[in-house]
Amino acid sequence: MMTTKFGIIGLGNHAINRVMPAIKSSGHLITAIYSRSLKKAEKEGASYGAKAFSDLEALFTDGDFDVVYIASPNFLHYEQARLAMENGKDVLLEKQMTLSNEDASGLVKKSAETGRHLAVGFHMRFHPAIAEIRNMISGGKFGKITLVEGTWGGLSQGSSDNPDRRWWTEDEKVGGGSVMGTGVHVLDTINFILGSLPERISAYRQPAKAVIDSTEAISMEYNGIIANAISSRAMKHPRNDLVIYGTESTAVARNVFSTSVNSDLEIDGQISKTFREGNLYEDEIRSFVDMVRGKKSNIATVKDGEAVVKIVNAAFLSDKMGKVTTL
Repeated sequence: MMTTKFGIIGLGNHAINRVMPAIKSSGHLITAIYSRSLKKAEKEGASYGAKAFSDLEALFTDGDFDVVYIASPNFLHYEQARLAMENGKDVLLEKQMTLSNEDASGLVKKSAETGRHLAVGFHMRFHPAIAEIRNMISGGKFGKITLVEGTWGGLSQGSSDNPDRRWWTEDEKVGGGSVMGTGVHVLDTINFILGSLPERISAYRQPAKAVIDSTEAISMEYNGIIANAISSRAMKHPRNDLVIYGTESTAVARNVFSTSVNSDLEIDGQISKTFREGNLYEDEIRSFVDMVRGKKSNIATVKDGEAVVKIVNAAFLSDKMGKVTTL
């Protein structure tokens, strides 16, 4: 297997605890790390034999890497991804891709102009239960699909005690609350399994009209199929399931929305398959590398990322204006 050298931008918990270990365990290297804190970059770099940087321009001029993984706060994504592509690097960018529709479209354009790939870290695309449901849909097993429901909730009210996480409490930096933390994964999953984008969008959030929501429900219509995507930071014992209702069959992927694989697939009230093995982030890394190498890949593309940005912003407008919106 050919080894790919990764540069890293941003050292949040998700990068340190999930994605960076997955890069290593999937057989690739981390050779350069950027953080605003040189001390933090040096600490993490020592674990991977990577060169540390606290200057972003220097990362691209002096760093030795093939592709870049960006896990910085949401409001920095556009500029950092743009800079990476302009410096000839393919990009794996954490969700949410950007905060504004204009910036999302800008990255689509920049990817086309530079010929560099940009993928978005929607890891749910690699869950085996999602793959099973997607195959059932393509095989017509549900008959006519009438309703899709996905929920990813938890109990986390957020805190500004940790300076590295304070941006999660600032409207202009995070762009949302539960919808940015988990809801975007539900949205992309629904787009992915249905293979299309919604025509109409209606949403409610609590607190109403707030940028940083505690709970949000987004209802969408996909060519006659109704889909509901729910996210929350105020659920102590959520049922993070994906449910597909059809005229011929009903499927429930129990506890599918997660960072790990521990799910049961229920078909018409009976357990059909169980899923307990796999690393979603290793599969994401492998799929990203496949994309870069011109191979078939299910990873979310820059256009998929743009679609979710537009849905999130249309949902915000729907709640704010009290009306149905479109993309």
